[in-house]
Amino acid sequence: MKKIPALVMLFTAVIFILAACNNSKEANVALDKKHAPLPDYVLNSSELIQETYIMVTNYPEVVAGVPCYCGCYLEDGHMSNLDCYIDQFGEDNAVIAYDSMSIA
Repeated sequence: MKKIPALVMLFTAVIFILAACNNSKEANVALDKKHAPLPDYVLNSSELIQETYIMVTNYPEVVAGVPCYCGCYLEDGHMSNLDCYIDQFGEDNAVIAYDSMSIA
């Protein structure tokens, strides 16, 4: 049970470190080419949401350990916060479908 708060703190620290390293107005995060392009509902969202989707897509193992508390596990069967961003993985953990739950 102690792993959950540690993972949440780790994920938060990663976000703050990446934000602190950003000296320009352009994002420092880029979507790995093996993943499907971000859908329009993400591209039409804020820069922070776009960066979050990219980081979750590139580092799914970090978010997989973070539980979701919004109740989507009851309705949608989500097992972790990762399920709120990613709907389906293909070969080599390439994202082939995204989930809009995290921006709804």
